[in-house]
Amino acid sequence: MRSLVSPKKGSPADYDVVEMPTPTITKPDQVLLRMRAVAINTGDTQFAAGMMDIVQKQEYPMKLGNEGAGVVAAVGSAVKNLKVGDEVYGFNMDKPIPPIPQAGFASEYALSEERFLVQKPAHLSFEEVASFPGLVATAMQTIRRGLQLRGSESLEGLTVYIPGALSASGSLAVQVARNVFGANKIISSVSTPKMALVEQYLPGMIDQLVDYQKEDVRKVVGKGTVDFALSTQWGTFDESVALLKPETGTLMSIASIPTKETLRGLFGDRMPSWLGWLVTISQLWYRWKLRGTAIKYEFVSGSPNIREDMEAAGEIVALKKVKAVITVVDLEDVDEVRKECEKVKSGKGGLGKLVIRIAKK
Repeated sequence: MRSLVSPKKGSPADYDVVEMPTPTITKPDQVLLRMRAVAINTGDTQFAAGMMDIVQKQEYPMKLGNEGAGVVAAVGSAVKNLKVGDEVYGFNMDKPIPPIPQAGFASEYALSEERFLVQKPAHLSFEEVASFPGLVATAMQTIRRGLQLRGSESLEGLTVYIPGALSASGSLAVQVARNVFGANKIISSVSTPKMALVEQYLPGMIDQLVDYQKEDVRKVVGKGTVDFALSTQWGTFDESVALLKPETGTLMSIASIPTKETLRGLFGDRMPSWLGWLVTISQLWYRWKLRGTAIKYEFVSGSPNIREDMEAAGEIVALKKVKAVITVVDLEDVDEVRKECEKVKSGKGGLGKLVIRIAKK
């Protein structure tokens, strides 16, 4: 079968499409998928580059992709709710992350477990649903946790700041904030070339849009005017703090340095003690940034492996409460795949979620 792999420890420029053995079911809860589309995440590029070697060394060639959509080709003996021919999507991720090779969803065939998969709504394409599971669940979990810190159940009546309206995470966080949690006013930011695209991809979602390349978000929006901020982009912590009401603001982040407890939840006993010490020290920097305020702050690591939340995210998708903002390339267009994967790795220049089409039929 054809697979997108990182043949060695390196960058997206090294990625290639090669022949790999077709996987076979070896456990009763496994599902063999004929893949139709895969979403590429920053974590895929980080593992391929060896950035996680301190906790989990990779074997090369490394098959890419843990999030995607496809058709059930075979099921293990313990699979209860899926059958051959079902169209499904999901995120093959557990916590702690097991010391095993990547699922390799960027392949013609891949294995998953039933608990990581949900049924694909008939009205959506494989490319669309491939972009949803991880980030819809993460947005829901992060906003829900922020509301718990506030002692609230919704964003109704609140002004919300979510930077990066057309980023993979920002585009879905904006929609979840509005359509699931009832945000009253949403403020966001994009680069100059994307200003004209926001209404096209997110009609009616953004109440105030700032060109961060031409304007200072803090001056345009005004300090101390925002109730709730969700930082989806590295480098937006300071501006979020400045925008928040100092006595009552809430800052949630999916793009900052995690706590020791969060990392241990990700990597278990494989996390070296020195890394825990280092990230604990780094939390002092955030506390210093928040000095003199009563802003409630927390970092959240998304957990699509929580079945209840994955099913809730699936319901959000099925009810059309989110719309896919995606860049789609074909598996066989290796040069384009490399170029777009580099944007994912750098976090610059991409539009929405990168989805690789594995097969058109």
